Amino acid sequence: MSGLLRDAGWGAAVTVVLSVLPFSPVVGGAVASHRRGCRYATGVAVGLLSGVVAAIPLLALFVPTLLVVGWLGYGVPPSSPAYDLFLAIVFGLFGIYTVGLSGVGGLGGVWARLHTDWDLDPARWL
Repeated sequence: MSGLLRDAGWGAAVTVVLSVLPFSPVVGGAVASHRRGCRYATGVAVGLLSGVVAAIPLLALFVPTLLVVGWLGYGVPPSSPAYDLFLAIVFGLFGIYTVGLSGVGGLGGVWARLHTDWDLDPARWL
């Protein structure tokens, strides 16, 4: 179990560090599942876990950004009756982007381990 959390943590760290780039959760999920050395179903699970772990620090960046954007007048104003629906949609899309794309990256990491000789281990980079 500790190996699973370690691999998911590596994937989450890669996701957070590369969060300035689009589709960084795909890379993080791929790193997590590639380190795990598993089959496709387990690779998706490791990628999803990596996305859940990465979502915690990303939310620490996302929530203040959402407040500043609302303060600047974009989106739905907080006094609107549709504000709760707006927040649900925004956080739902955030979850789908972060966790869902990490699962897709988990598939890619397993594929890369089984069919190529690429080394996606971030421990080698540091």
